[in-house]
Amino acid sequence: MAAATGEQTYIDAYFEEANVTRSRETALADLSALHGGEDAKSEIAGDVDAALAVFTDTLTARQQRAADVFARIFRTITVCVMLFAAVMLLECMVIRRGIVHPLLEYNESIHHGVIAPIHGVAELRTLAETYNSIYEENEEREILMKHQAEHDSLTELLNRRSFDQILSLYEKDRSSFALILADVDVFKQINDTCGHDTGDRILKRVAALLHTTFRSTDYVCRIGGDEFAVIMVDMSRELYYTITDKIAEINGLLAVPEDGLPAVSLSAGVAFSDENGFCSSLFRAADSALYTAKAHGRCGCSVSPAPDETGSKS
Repeated sequence: MAAATGEQTYIDAYFEEANVTRSRETALADLSALHGGEDAKSEIAGDVDAALAVFTDTLTARQQRAADVFARIFRTITVCVMLFAAVMLLECMVIRRGIVHPLLEYNESIHHGVIAPIHGVAELRTLAETYNSIYEENEEREILMKHQAEHDSLTELLNRRSFDQILSLYEKDRSSFALILADVDVFKQINDTCGHDTGDRILKRVAALLHTTFRSTDYVCRIGGDEFAVIMVDMSRELYYTITDKIAEINGLLAVPEDGLPAVSLSAGVAFSDENGFCSSLFRAADSALYTAKAHGRCGCSVSPAPDETGSKS
C-alpha cells in the first residue's frame, strides 16, 4: 500500500514535472514564436521602410524631372514671349518707318500742295511717284492755263485782262507811272493788201520790238487787234523824252522791211499818272495823245499834256 502510495507519489511527481516541462516547452515555443514574429515585424518594417525609401526616391526623382520639364517649358515660353515681343516691336518700327511715317508725310504734302517725298515700302513709293507725276502735270497745266489766261496767244504779250489788272494795282498804290498806247498805222489797209498772215507776222514783229526796247520791269500788253499798251513803272512827266526816244527807235527798225514784211510804223500816245490822274482819265488822256500823234502824220509819239517849247531833255 505504502509502495503503491510511493509509486503514486512518484507518478504524480513525474506527471507534474512532465506538465511543468511541457509548460516550459510550450512557453519556450511561445517565446520562440514571439521572437519569430518580432523578427517578421522587423523584417516587414524594414521592407516597408525600404519600399517607402524607394517610393520616396522615385517620387522625388519624378518631381525633379517634372520640375526640370516645367522649368524648361517656362524658359521656352519666356524666350518665345520675348522673341514675339521683339518681333512685334521690330514689326511696329518697320510699319511706322515704312508705312505710317510716309503716309503722314504724304498727307502733309497733299494738305500743303507740295511734292511728296519718295520713301517707304515699294507700294507707297509707287503711290508717291504717281502723286508727284500728277502734281507736276497739274502744276504745268495750271502754269499753262495761267499763262494762256494772262497772255495773248499770237504775240505772247500780256493780254487786255492782265493789262486791266496791272493798271488797277498801280492806280490803287498811287504809284508814279506812264501809260503808253500805240497801234500800227494803216494796219487795216496792210491786212487787206498783204493778207492776214502777213498782218499777224507784223504784229509779232511789233510785239517783239516793244518787248525788247522797253525795260524788263515794264508791262508790255496787246489790248486789241493792232493796239498795244505799255505800263512804264517809276516814270514821271520829266522823263517823257525816254519814251519818245524808244518809240522813235522802234519806228526806225520797222521802217526797214524784214523777212518779206513791208515797212510799217507806230503811233503812240503817252499819259503820266502824276499829271493826268488815275483810272479812266489816265486812259482817256493816253488815247487822246495817240489820236494827236495820228493827226500829226502818224509814225510818232504824242505826250499828254504836250510839253512846252522849253520842255527838252535834261
